[in-house]
Amino acid sequence: MHNKLVTPEAFYDSLSISVKLGETLVDFKQEEIHLFSYFSSILYLYKGNPITNWGYKYIIDQNGYPFSAELNEAISRHVLNGIIKLGVKYLEITPKGINEFVIFSKLPNISEREKYIYASCSTNIILPYSKTTIALLNDPEINKRKKNKSREIDIDMAYQQFYELSNKVGVPADDLIIPAVTWVNYISKINSPENT
Repeated sequence: MHNKLVTPEAFYDSLSISVKLGETLVDFKQEEIHLFSYFSSILYLYKGNPITNWGYKYIIDQNGYPFSAELNEAISRHVLNGIIKLGVKYLEITPKGINEFVIFSKLPNISEREKYIYASCSTNIILPYSKTTIALLNDPEINKRKKNKSREIDIDMAYQQFYELSNKVGVPADDLIIPAVTWVNYISKINSPENT
């Protein structure tokens, strides 16, 4: 029984990410919703927003993915309400879920998040999906937490590294997709076998 309240941020983010992953992949893993949400939160910070306004925090799960209890609760609620269909290993957005997204994406307060989610999920359209997910799972902050066996992610530290790279590269301040793709390419490069 789901008695926990679902935060509006987690409700919207899980729905929006599911729609975007469904457009490019059809079906996707639950962990991937958490992963792209985490990346969206870094982009949110990058644009000068306080992370306390993001609405939820992340830890590292046993598989090395970012994990948010609030996001997980929202996903469970979506499955329960027929917004997301649960398969054996994968999730799939339903037509009802797409309709819900269209309705919620018009709400002014919550739809502000859309540009961050759109930019984070766009990386898997511009770059190969496997390259994107492998890179994001090798984000320096995630790697640090895996090595230290510390589960709490310091989003400010992840953001700082992202910000420094964007400044070095000279990314336009009003853009989000270019720094997102640059970050994925950078992590891929520093984690490639010739650099390890």
